[in-house]
Amino acid sequence: MKAQFHKLLLLAFAVPIILSSCKKSDESADDKFSSANDVQLKTDLVYCGTPVVSPMVDFAQTISPATVSIGNDETQLLVKYQITDTEWFLYNPRLFVGTEAELVTLGIVDPNSLNPDGSVYINNTGLIPNSSFNGSSTVYKEFLFDLATLPECFVVIAYAELRKTTGERAYVFGKSTMKRNGYYLNYCVQQCETPPPPPPLGGCETAYAFGESVATCFLNIPGVQSNNWGWSNGPIGAGTYSWPMYAGAGQCNIGNGTHVGTLTVNYTPPTATVTYTVFNGYVLNETHLHVGNQILPRRGNRFTTAPGQFPYKRENLNGVTTDTYNISGLSGNIYVAAHSVVCDAQ
Repeated sequence: MKAQFHKLLLLAFAVPIILSSCKKSDESADDKFSSANDVQLKTDLVYCGTPVVSPMVDFAQTISPATVSIGNDETQLLVKYQITDTEWFLYNPRLFVGTEAELVTLGIVDPNSLNPDGSVYINNTGLIPNSSFNGSSTVYKEFLFDLATLPECFVVIAYAELRKTTGERAYVFGKSTMKRNGYYLNYCVQQCETPPPPPPLGGCETAYAFGESVATCFLNIPGVQSNNWGWSNGPIGAGTYSWPMYAGAGQCNIGNGTHVGTLTVNYTPPTATVTYTVFNGYVLNETHLHVGNQILPRRGNRFTTAPGQFPYKRENLNGVTTDTYNISGLSGNIYVAAHSVVCDAQ
């Protein structure tokens, strides 16, 4: 039976997931197959819809030591192999993603073997194009594809040679949960919901980056003698940080504000790279920035919360959506106060 396993499979179509998708460009099969990235680290996608997860079983359906999952975001298809029985490891995972016509063109199947009942004769599993010969105790493998290289609906043949440390081998395929004997998976690109447009500001508003657990409202800083709201964020050490930006959050009440973008800080002493980015629907007209070892800049002997007195500033930005500062000469822990004027995009 094992000698025949490489050649004969009963392949059954899963019920297609009928969902609409964006129009895709026509590219050759070779372009598509060369676009699969042989990555080892796990990729996190914000999936559109729900990924399809299927067991991987041997021909006799006596073991199911792994799963294959298939899902997409707006631009990529992600296919993941995951060992579920720790006695096994992935030795040689292979993957076909494409149309029936490509199966024939690549020589994977005989064109006369595509039977109406869904059975098909596999000429050689070695012809399955996307492969990763590990030869080690790998328990996870993923393949990424550009959706622009794929049709709306396509076929997935997920094959893997598995081994145990004892040398025992198994040959498994992703099995359709819709068919008793199915090893031929259908997948249709799942449509992403369009996020609602951001709420309008009604013009322009003052915005500040809110560093969450490291944020201190100006109104709560000893020695500050003004009613300006905003936050100083820190102290922070070397690292990368991402904080929301809120507009119109008077008295530092984010419940009254509007989340308009993100501030990222990459601090690798002696340099900090600070980037303002606003969401679609908004633009930046001004940015004012303080980065230093003190919680706020000083004017004379007092802290100042006036953005125009922050040491780094850009005004008259004329509606950009991102702005970046590179601040050098830094050391130790630092504070970041990031002000901007954010406006509705016209």
